[in-house]
Amino acid sequence: MLLVDSLDSMILYHLILILFSNIFFSIVGLVSQSRYAIIGTVRGLVHVISLDIFVTIVYSLLVLSSQSANFHDFIVSQNSYWYIFLYTPASSGFIVILFLESKRAPFDHSETEAEVVAGYATEYNGPMLLMFYLAEYLHLIISSVHFIIFFLGGWLVFEL
Repeated sequence: MLLVDSLDSMILYHLILILFSNIFFSIVGLVSQSRYAIIGTVRGLVHVISLDIFVTIVYSLLVLSSQSANFHDFIVSQNSYWYIFLYTPASSGFIVILFLESKRAPFDHSETEAEVVAGYATEYNGPMLLMFYLAEYLHLIISSVHFIIFFLGGWLVFEL
């Protein structure tokens, strides 16, 4: 029974992981004790929190339409039609949010590096800075997989 309960709340776990990643980047920026890193951290945190509100609304829309919070149920409910056709504005907004959260062009100025010297990255170099960039790329890959699951039918694409 515990496994079924945990599978039904996969969206909740994902939202909690997003929250923990935001808290991690905030703590890293505040620990550096540099005023530029702290200002960049606060600006980046406000930016990410404002994006998470829209992501939560999209998740709620998908949970209501598939009547479950399980990723597998999202895919099975898209057996007859994909949600990208049903929820075109939400899917295009989700793509924009993915670009915003992953800090890719044209939205790559979340911390305005000209005014604040690259936020939390001012105090880190070498392997630690590499970990930040690898975490951003991992976030981009996970977000792309979520878009495929939520709007393009997941692995059912290969069954056509």
